[in-house]
Amino acid sequence: MNKLRSQFQADAISAPGAGDGLDIAGHLRLAHALESVDLGIMMIGAAGRVEFHNRRALQLLQIPASEAAGLTVGGIVARTGGTEVFARDGGQSVTVSPAPGCHIDIEAHPLPGGGAIIMVGDVSAARLHEKAVLQAESEYRTLFDNTIYGIYRDTLDGRPIRVNPALAAMNGYASEADHIEAVRHSPGNWYVEQGRGEEFQRLLKRDGRVKDFVSEIVRHRTGEHLWITENAWYVHGADGNPVFIEGTIQDATERIANLSVIERQVNRDSLTGAASRFHFLNRLAEETRPERPGCVLYAVDVDAFKDVNDILGHGAGDAVLKTMVQRLQALAGPKSLVARIGGDEFAILAAGSHAHMEADILARRIVEAMRETITVSGHNINVGASVGVAVFPLHANDASELLGNADIALYRVKSAGRNGFRIFDYELKSRLQSRKELESDLRRAVEAGELDLFYQPIVDANSASVRAYEALMRWHHPRRGFLPPGQFIGVAEDAGLMTELGNWAIARACRQAVLLPGEIAVAVNVSPNQFRSADIIRAVRASFAETGLAPARLILEVTETVLLSSESIATAAFAQLHALGVKFALDDFGTGFSSLSYLQRFPFSKVKIDQSFVAGIATNPANLAIIRAVIGLGRDLAIDVVAEGVETAEQAEILRREGCGLIQGYFYGRPRPFAEIAADHAVANLTSFRQNGVPIKQTVQNSR
Repeated sequence: MNKLRSQFQADAISAPGAGDGLDIAGHLRLAHALESVDLGIMMIGAAGRVEFHNRRALQLLQIPASEAAGLTVGGIVARTGGTEVFARDGGQSVTVSPAPGCHIDIEAHPLPGGGAIIMVGDVSAARLHEKAVLQAESEYRTLFDNTIYGIYRDTLDGRPIRVNPALAAMNGYASEADHIEAVRHSPGNWYVEQGRGEEFQRLLKRDGRVKDFVSEIVRHRTGEHLWITENAWYVHGADGNPVFIEGTIQDATERIANLSVIERQVNRDSLTGAASRFHFLNRLAEETRPERPGCVLYAVDVDAFKDVNDILGHGAGDAVLKTMVQRLQALAGPKSLVARIGGDEFAILAAGSHAHMEADILARRIVEAMRETITVSGHNINVGASVGVAVFPLHANDASELLGNADIALYRVKSAGRNGFRIFDYELKSRLQSRKELESDLRRAVEAGELDLFYQPIVDANSASVRAYEALMRWHHPRRGFLPPGQFIGVAEDAGLMTELGNWAIARACRQAVLLPGEIAVAVNVSPNQFRSADIIRAVRASFAETGLAPARLILEVTETVLLSSESIATAAFAQLHALGVKFALDDFGTGFSSLSYLQRFPFSKVKIDQSFVAGIATNPANLAIIRAVIGLGRDLAIDVVAEGVETAEQAEILRREGCGLIQGYFYGRPRPFAEIAADHAVANLTSFRQNGVPIKQTVQNSR
């Protein structure tokens, strides 16, 4: 309206009745112009009444044209509901409301010689905007005064202009004025960390704002420390340049405390206090970056830990783990990271320029320290450690490869009998890859039916007649030919295939044994994993039901390892199988720790003297003495004794003379396919035998 007012004031002085400054054409042009504008125009004559108006004036004032002539200013104001009259620019102004929500501004400007020009404008939008601004200002003030977050406005050089009550209280002041006065006169360094303020300014200048800037600060008034989260931004002027800094501040002390607790929980093992697997992997990734000088990774497994848990309970196991961590930390030193990776698995990450030079020294010290006796609740516990070592970047290009190669070295230690260390080399990796290939082939072999059973006779020492056959698994590998158990049973155990293979062997041996003369039994080796599984009970029952084989003709050969792994499970399995009529043989007798007690507690019908004693029977008196003692023990306990590994007539004669009842070895026969065994016993129904050549997978499914 102001723009229109300035545009028409000068011309309006020469309007009709205002003078003779225009000719008729000029009056017409002026009248046309006045009708074309959005501003209402009225001219009041010297008598105080309307002498001229445009249509827009009557529209805005909502006055019929028939009633416009002769109206006075006061009449117009009264007619349209106006009450507010005020001076403006040498004249008078009033705002009227002809209808709800409609606001019309009327301005009167006196003319020389009397009368006035009346300007009428619609200010409804402006008034609505003013109301919205006032409402926003009120809401902002409420938010500014009552929010729990600190709000501030600073000059560009950081001097406070406004702070809300929350920020004043956060700094220990009762009011905004107190806060601003104190900070202006004693700004100090708000941030505890040196250079933190400069970092804040750098980010603000670079990005124009700072988001979630977490810092430890000092309260201005009290000197206390607390943590805050700060957000800030520039406020720009009309020219686009920054004029202020505004921001919000939130007390983050509790948040940081909670994060610290969470960080400890995530980064530390709760039982031992060692670093967690998560923290270890993060640190390992940091240390194996190309720009780092190098590090050494030690993968550590506690040997015989499961026995501690099984025999003395988990409390004793926990105490052992804590002691192990203390020893590892003492050996590794403060600059190395000791982490618990799994149940009884640990890792040490040693970094530094000389770490690789001392790798074997530390590994040897770890093995020696882990052998030392631990006393828990009056029990002296001896465990040990297997350690695999890999060096970065000598053995790997990244964290994943380094971890894998340390595990390869550890695996070789465990395969060699544990309680030692091994540093990775690429020959180890090549062997493992070959083993992995063999595992893959073995899984395929299970599906393809490439496995078979060969049989070695167990003969009467006096008559040389066959009393039983031991079933020995053979793998007809498509590229490597026939493989004996020693070349793939370990792979099968690691791959979790032994239960499946073992149950298949039982089923197949029963199918083939039923074709042999009734006095001949068949012995099948049982692995620890297979014996711990309930599937062995189902497999034996299913085989008896399918073949009709007399239960006493099946002998299950177990080693002491089966009994050591979980005696309670072994006892239950023995009881159920013994109730079915199955016979048991204790294999490799004399090589374990407590074989005599097992003979007392479990229903063994046979013990097998390990071939290591038989090999030196003719030359080593100690071997002969051990064999003589075992034979006597078997006679007293009414248990048959089988001597394994007999390869010469001299060995066979000594064993017969000493009273050994049963003999097994190459001297009496190598393992052979069942077809040859069947031919020896003149098995006529070879069609039935051939039908027993069922693939492993189908056999196992039938046994369940």
